[in-house]
Amino acid sequence: MNQDAMDVDVLVVGYGPVGQVLSIMLAQRGWRVTVVEKYLQPYNLPRAVSFDRHVGRILGKIGVADALAPVSELTKDYVVVNGDGRTLMHYELNHDDRHRWPEATSFYQPGLESALVERGDQLPSLRVLRGYEAVGLTEKEDSVHLTVRAAAGEQALSARWLVGCDGANSFVRRHLDVPVSASDYAADWMACDVMPHDPEAFPSQNVQVADVAQPRVDLSAGPRHSRWEFLRMPGQSFEDFDTVENAWRLLTHFGVTPDNATLQRYVAYTCLGRNADRWRSDDSGRVFLAGDAAHVMPPHAGQGMCTGIRDVANLAWKLDLVLAGSAGEGLLGTYEAERRPDAQRTVDLSVSLGELIGTVDPVIAGYRDSALLAAHGSDGAPSHDPEAFARPGEEALTAGLFQHAPDSLFTGPDSRMVPQARTDRADDGELCGRAFVLLSLEDPQTLVEPALADQLAALGGSIVHLTPDVDIDGTYRTWLREEVGAPSALIRPDFHVYGAATTRSEMTALLNGLFTGISARP
Repeated sequence: MNQDAMDVDVLVVGYGPVGQVLSIMLAQRGWRVTVVEKYLQPYNLPRAVSFDRHVGRILGKIGVADALAPVSELTKDYVVVNGDGRTLMHYELNHDDRHRWPEATSFYQPGLESALVERGDQLPSLRVLRGYEAVGLTEKEDSVHLTVRAAAGEQALSARWLVGCDGANSFVRRHLDVPVSASDYAADWMACDVMPHDPEAFPSQNVQVADVAQPRVDLSAGPRHSRWEFLRMPGQSFEDFDTVENAWRLLTHFGVTPDNATLQRYVAYTCLGRNADRWRSDDSGRVFLAGDAAHVMPPHAGQGMCTGIRDVANLAWKLDLVLAGSAGEGLLGTYEAERRPDAQRTVDLSVSLGELIGTVDPVIAGYRDSALLAAHGSDGAPSHDPEAFARPGEEALTAGLFQHAPDSLFTGPDSRMVPQARTDRADDGELCGRAFVLLSLEDPQTLVEPALADQLAALGGSIVHLTPDVDIDGTYRTWLREEVGAPSALIRPDFHVYGAATTRSEMTALLNGLFTGISARP
């Protein structure tokens, strides 16, 4: 192993989708990244099967959008039915013209990982060490030292920062001895990944069957791939549940047999909801957790991988600014402040859905059915209320690096995601996602003091005057007027709205607040 591999800017432990996205984001910015992955080959079977439009946008920004087309398909709705086939919940997952990506996409995970690995291989500052297991970790004031074990023996790696993306059984989390807050929910499920011989005989679904006799799930796992999941029923031992014979028995609920499908794998696992109490080694520590190393959740909202990718999208740009010397290390304290509560909301949603779908008590299920049928009607019509179904990852954030008043109260208009509309940009047409961007309806010179514009540029930021030539469909202008209620909004590199301003004095306060937050020391 050469010196470059041993002395890098960031070490990443784990090279699943979360570690892959983080590594690519950092290497795209020119930082030297070494990844330690204990397995010699990528896992070649699906686990995650869905991503949302925010994650799609991130994947597009790192350059894998075109490679996803053959392994993904649109998810049209989210449906829950009871054992009698009556629709309890039905939410359309519509394509919003203000966004490039659909609200939900089903995909085949090995295809996604293949695209991410290929993209990583294109980046000269990214090195992946497969067959290397992390076995020791030491932090110093200005560096992190990782001991890894491979076939040839143990070696030492060093970096300025380290991120544990090494899954639910994370070595990094265990080494840090981080307590974990867990929900009361725990249920055993079996996931069966199947390739139907005739895909048209098993059309893509996104249906949760809340049947007290056998709770089960019917999902697309991307084109020509299906995922069926089943709850272990009371009285059945885990050993009897976790057999190939039982997998085929359960699959008959959906008409699936060895004559019409190939069972790629079956796996029984325990669904849990938990969130690490700390996502960093300490307040000024150099080690972070992300993805399943920080949180795990039941699969019923399809948000496990998505939440992890949102984690690293948040952390990557902050590490970038700190590594460049453009930000104080105190900025990294906003990572946990922003991401942990958001992840907890997603854990709670996933647990709630798991409890709703997995009810096996007929009395409780009767109350559930009555309440849901009364709330949404019994005709099975989909809901069009955008607030009726909690969209993970799209809730407004208030804690962290956002527009605040002098008394530290959040004053931003709404820190949700900025739209992704058509523009005159020649590459991917995206205005946001690389650095801070100030979008303005007015000539920026009327709102921004030159010295502040220079400071923003020093952070890699830019100011975009949203003329009709730039904002081709008028989407951003309409969004500013109708949703933000101001002529200008400052967008963070992770697509969140930092804040907004109407007058020159408000803009001065807005930008000064950003620069103060960016320069914070631990």
